[in-house]
Amino acid sequence: MASKIDIVNRALTKIGDDRIMDILDDQENAKTINSMYDTVLAAELRARVWNFTVKRASLPALASVPPFGYLLEYQLPVDHLRLIQVGETYVGLSLSDYVGTSEAEFQVEERKIRTDLAAPLKIRYVSLVTDPGLYDALFVEAFASRLAVECCERLTQSNTKRQLAAEEYTLAIRTALRADAIENPPQTMPDESWIMSRL
Repeated sequence: MASKIDIVNRALTKIGDDRIMDILDDQENAKTINSMYDTVLAAELRARVWNFTVKRASLPALASVPPFGYLLEYQLPVDHLRLIQVGETYVGLSLSDYVGTSEAEFQVEERKIRTDLAAPLKIRYVSLVTDPGLYDALFVEAFASRLAVECCERLTQSNTKRQLAAEEYTLAIRTALRADAIENPPQTMPDESWIMSRL
């Protein structure tokens, strides 16, 4: 299992910089990578659905109601980064986008889900996992590669090294996503009435 310092040192090694003993060291490389670590982590976790980040929750309705458009609202969990599923609806592109319905089944606004769906509202979401001990080994490699890209220019002043780091990141992400996806069985999306009417 990796630690934060392991990930940081992996990133520094990728760009040929010196390893550090402590993330709070007063060295330039430690200060640079520490200043971006949390932001880059959240961006990397939000960008994709990693198995180790997926959580389920059953949300109670809030006492407040939306000003218009929906009957209920639900507070998103504190560690929420990205919705995967709300009730029976998978978040993302849908054929309903082409049907021309007047109102979506739900909207995410002000870190709340606004909808007419009754409580409790069941959701699946990508969570902010900050404990590196929970990370998949291939995610560690991909995240370290992303950190290397982000801090490379500041620490090396080399566009060539940054380009090589970016290529390594692309390869690491591809490998990690492939392994992550293989662990899951195929999921059947619900049939859309628009498609069913064509059959």
